[in-house]
Amino acid sequence: MYRHSEHQILLPSEFFLPFEGHLNETNRWVQLALLIPWAKVEVHYRRQLRSLNRGKKAVSIRTALGALIIQERLGLSDRETVDQIVENPYLQYFIGLSGFQFEPPFHPSLMTYFRKRLNAEVIQQVNEWVLEAEEETKAQEDNDDNQDGNPPDGGSVKSDETPKRKRANKATSEMEPESHQGKLLLDATCVPADIAYPTDLTLLNEAREKLERMIDCLHAPDLSVTHKYL
Repeated sequence: MYRHSEHQILLPSEFFLPFEGHLNETNRWVQLALLIPWAKVEVHYRRQLRSLNRGKKAVSIRTALGALIIQERLGLSDRETVDQIVENPYLQYFIGLSGFQFEPPFHPSLMTYFRKRLNAEVIQQVNEWVLEAEEETKAQEDNDDNQDGNPPDGGSVKSDETPKRKRANKATSEMEPESHQGKLLLDATCVPADIAYPTDLTLLNEAREKLERMIDCLHAPDLSVTHKYL
């Protein structure tokens, strides 16, 4: 079962804090939450569910995708991801909670289902939507500057990556799969080395051959003396 939520975006000032105050709107998690088109991702997320009216209520797309982004950006395990969310109000806002709570929003074992339903293709699509939103924001800002009478820089070459786009690229670069050439061996036991195992029969046979050559070398003088008297 899945219940659609029309209010995927919650303003930072509307997030309830039991210890008073409000969230900082310039925080990186707040800014990233405003860039991601949660409604578009929800359409794909609902297709992955077997039934929308039966079974246990599924976790919202804001919580599922938000938890995966937090895990990838911070490099955490499933259990540590949930612990960080419980301790940080900004992370709770990022996954779509309406207020700070001391209870875990979901069990760490659900992270496995999140990864199955939101694969690399979905993450790549989210990255493209974020960049499109940045382009629209940049175009709107340029139009506002032109309406205010600010002339554009004459003859100056501006970088394609504005500060906001750089933040978007940095925020989503860790989620985007990269293609590399070659192989990277992370397990030390898999690194090729010119060392034989102590239980290897080849190593035992090599030791036998060396001992035989040593015996032949040391026994050669005695053989010459024996043949002389014969």
